[in-house]
Amino acid sequence: MRKVKIDAIKIDGGTQCRLFIDQQTVNNYVEAMKDGDEFPLIETVFDGATHWLTDGFHRYHAYKILGLKEVEVKYKPGIYEEARIEALKANSRHGKPLTNEDKRNKVEMALLLDGFQDKSNYEIAKICGVSQPFVASIRSQNVSEKQEENRIKNAEKKAKKNNDLNLDLKDSFITQPYTNPISSVNTTEPDPYAGELPSEEEIRIAELAEEADKEILYKLLESDDALATAHEEIKRLTHQNAQLEIRLHGLMTEKNEAVKMVKDLQKQIDKFNIKK
Repeated sequence: MRKVKIDAIKIDGGTQCRLFIDQQTVNNYVEAMKDGDEFPLIETVFDGATHWLTDGFHRYHAYKILGLKEVEVKYKPGIYEEARIEALKANSRHGKPLTNEDKRNKVEMALLLDGFQDKSNYEIAKICGVSQPFVASIRSQNVSEKQEENRIKNAEKKAKKNNDLNLDLKDSFITQPYTNPISSVNTTEPDPYAGELPSEEEIRIAELAEEADKEILYKLLESDDALATAHEEIKRLTHQNAQLEIRLHGLMTEKNEAVKMVKDLQKQIDKFNIKK
């Protein structure tokens, strides 16, 4: 740590990953600083002549508004290229959350750095603090276009299915008498929607599950004691599975009660029709 002149800190060297500085956040920081609130030190990489700001741009602008001439910084020695890499690691777990556009900009900045084109999606995701699928979607335009194409197809298929269902219900109400929805279901017939593509929500759930599985694997790979980490993860998943089984049992009970209610209502309707 050292105190440096604020004008000696460079902010225009491509180390800002955010697309925009949020002025409201800057103003909030100014007011908090006036009230005596303590903030983490801004971080720089010092190449021997210049301090390149890598983390703390909103704090930097707040200091400028307050008219400070010198500020204390947390710095590490390095060259300009190292400053750009350090900037990619910043803003992942503190400060104003990054927007998806900011994260995209961060990944695109990383892919322009020398040597980063050869890095894996996992390496870039870890440096930038984003997920592997997010890096892959930006890295491969074909992947991104395919994902968008699938989303459109699924949305169209879902809309068509809902439209057809609405038409069927309308015709049923007009031309058909009321029948018990429980007793009229033929469980031996094949599912008419079997083999159709999953919905957008189902795809998203599958992506989240895959991402969670990968996170578990990376945690094991990075752990000093992989066996202990695996044991803790198994305990956590076992507990989670038990909770889901309890919830499933509750849902099945609710379903059975709903079926009984429908049957009771049908009996009452049948009695009413007989009296008529």
